[in-house]
Amino acid sequence: MTSEIVLRELKDIEAKTSADYADSLRNTAAYLLQKQWVWKGKRGQKEHFKLCEDNLAYFNKLFDGLDMGWYYDRNFGYAGILPRGSGKQLDITSTLFLLILRKMYDAEASMGRTELGCVTPPTVELLNQYEHVRGEMPPITETNNALENLRKKGIIELGIKDPDTKLHELTVLPNITRVVDQTYVGMLNRFMDSYTPESAFGEAVFEGTDDLETLEVYDDSAE
Repeated sequence: MTSEIVLRELKDIEAKTSADYADSLRNTAAYLLQKQWVWKGKRGQKEHFKLCEDNLAYFNKLFDGLDMGWYYDRNFGYAGILPRGSGKQLDITSTLFLLILRKMYDAEASMGRTELGCVTPPTVELLNQYEHVRGEMPPITETNNALENLRKKGIIELGIKDPDTKLHELTVLPNITRVVDQTYVGMLNRFMDSYTPESAFGEAVFEGTDDLETLEVYDDSAE
């Protein structure tokens, strides 16, 4: 039924505009299915964003019919989709980084340290909070692999690598608030509150972090 409504709406749009315009909507839908997010300020994505902005109802119905949530943020200039319970599990390091980055994003944003909705928290602080949760620092290679994984998911951007620490500068994008809701942030806070130096390799830490492996993201990554 939903697919029939969407098809009918697309035909109505085509009648009011042109066949080329309708094809552009199809192309943008395909782009979103592949990349998940489009940004007004990113090269090669402005036209896709404009089509999303001008056809919010159409895209909402289209992706709702595909069992996906549709998100649009005019202030921060992005639109995107998230599957409802059909994502791919992240590894534990990527999951913890994602949750910690959401918490850091909230902290930076609450102090007004944002630029177009993005924040640039220190990578060293990310690792310190990771150590607080797991009781040990992740290896540099594992850290960079996890951050690259999140970059491919379109949640962060990576800058230059520090020659001394071998860590990238990172920018957290505002859509992280769509990917990680407050339920998971609360879960992370409980894990961090339960941590003591004596429990670094004990039940309080590892029971919690095992639960985090259920956090899912979209399988097709944004390059």
